[in-house]
Amino acid sequence: MQWIPEYKGDVPRVERFNFLSRFTHWGHTVTFLLCLFTGLALFLDSADWLAAIFGGFHGAGLVHRIAAVAMTIVVAIFVVGNFKVLIAWIKDILRFGLNDIIFIMKFPFEFLGFKVKIPPQTKFNGGEKGNSMLTPTAVIFLILSGYIMWFPAIFPAGLVRLAYPIHDISMVLATFMVCMHGYLGSFHPGSGESFWGMWKGTVREDWAEHHHKTWYDETYGDKASGE
Repeated sequence: MQWIPEYKGDVPRVERFNFLSRFTHWGHTVTFLLCLFTGLALFLDSADWLAAIFGGFHGAGLVHRIAAVAMTIVVAIFVVGNFKVLIAWIKDILRFGLNDIIFIMKFPFEFLGFKVKIPPQTKFNGGEKGNSMLTPTAVIFLILSGYIMWFPAIFPAGLVRLAYPIHDISMVLATFMVCMHGYLGSFHPGSGESFWGMWKGTVREDWAEHHHKTWYDETYGDKASGE
């Protein structure tokens, strides 16, 4: 069984993500997973076996903090170095409209294998826009609450107490979204080509036109050329 579709370099392809976007994506993925596994080792008795992977609880704690700082740096690099892409991403999310609502309503049927007609989507479909709202928000709360928990002496006691449940809730939400995004963006039949967009930067032109018709027309089609 082939989960990720074969990369086809001999067919027309279009750029979907630049290098810095891809660096941020995979940098966030690695640091998030390190924070997740070390965090589970530190805070759940049932997952204390994970600590052995990192050389014990002290090692897990050290890796957790290093990964958290690395995640912060990765996010900062994206904001500073890819600011125009960030603004374009936000603008695309704010284009959430009727086509996105229809997509969200129909996608469960496509997920189950039924053939459905999906309305034209922008660079990010309705589901991806939802992920783009929820995951970064959860990660921001994870980072902020994590630093508050790390340096409790410099913050008000009430804020420190509040940081713990915020950190836990954000972790659960972010983990759910990352797992769902990982499957839908890489292994789900029909959408797996998007993996190559985030790995190599390009996707098949026919796939882009079919799955993101509005974005394709505006970026590479007649609308892009001014016709």
